[in-house]
Amino acid sequence: MSFQIETERLILRDVREADLRTLLAQAREPEAQRGILSYQANELYNRNYLEKAISESRFRRREFYALAVVLKSGGDLIGTCNITEVRRGSIETNVGWHYGSRFWGRGFATEAARALLYIGFEIGAVKEIFADCFADNFASIRVMEKIGMATRPVLNLFNRLRGISYGEERAAVRYVITRDEWRAKT
Repeated sequence: MSFQIETERLILRDVREADLRTLLAQAREPEAQRGILSYQANELYNRNYLEKAISESRFRRREFYALAVVLKSGGDLIGTCNITEVRRGSIETNVGWHYGSRFWGRGFATEAARALLYIGFEIGAVKEIFADCFADNFASIRVMEKIGMATRPVLNLFNRLRGISYGEERAAVRYVITRDEWRAKT
């Protein structure tokens, strides 16, 4: 069963076999690797992740959406975004994204992230969605803030530990939004 959702400028659709070459090349970009976890920079990890996305797309009831992000005008494959743990009432739902560096700074990540919230809250009826990134990844933090996510004071205590839990020496931050907060802002 194929999934697709459109925004003003983007098509978010299931990853296809034909996408692998472009998406793997984007994951190898040095600029992009600075913002991802060490293990996510591994070619084998990325290939397995994308193949899992293709396999999972065949399920009628899904909890995992890894989606190719394509420009409506021109059809360029600009990256991926994902939402995991999409289950009714979940507080463990997570969103993330990765784009080729030549597509940064144009609002595509924000536009796609808003669609991920819609998938989680409206299609999946989850209760809360979170996203993590390195504390120095100001672009991702800005995306999270633009879509209404916020960090919670109690979460700040765990930022250094969060980075360590991912196997990193750098602090990571968590931003969160509840279904009620999202509905109040839309």
